[in-house]
Formats: sequence, C-alpha cells, structure tokens
Amino acid sequence: MEEFTFRKTLEYDLVKLCEDDQECAAAVKAQIKGCMEISEWRNFLSNQNDEIELKRFTTEFYACIVDSEGSPYFETNL
Repeated sequence: MEEFTFRKTLEYDLVKLCEDDQECAAAVKAQIKGCMEISEWRNFLSNQNDEIELKRFTTEFYACIVDSEGSPYFETNL
C-alpha cells in the first residue's frame, strides 16, 4: 500500500472519530503525515500481522495527534 492511500485511509477514519470537533479534524489533517513518520508506518505495513507491531504503531501514532496543549486526541484500546 502506498503512503498516500494509507494516509488518506487513516485520515478519513480519524476525522470520523472526531465527530463535530473541528479542532480535532484540523489537527488530524495537519499532523497525520509527520505522525506517520514518527510512528514508522512502513515498519507497521511490513509487519501488520504482528500483534506487537500493531500495538507499537497504534500507540505511537495515536499519541502523536495532539491538541494545542499537547494532549492526545485519541487513545488506544489494545
């Protein structure tokens, strides 16, 4: 899966989770690319059947999308 497709899929799902919170949606759109790099999304795609890798990526990625005070918008339930 190429970066654009993966990023847009994640972006769509996260914006949907933001519901009516426009600041959340704006943060997702502004921060998603950098957060993908920080959370090493390519490693995840190469090992997506590995539960440990799924947990690592999800935890790092969700913690990276933050509000203006630095608090994450999302948390993992793994």
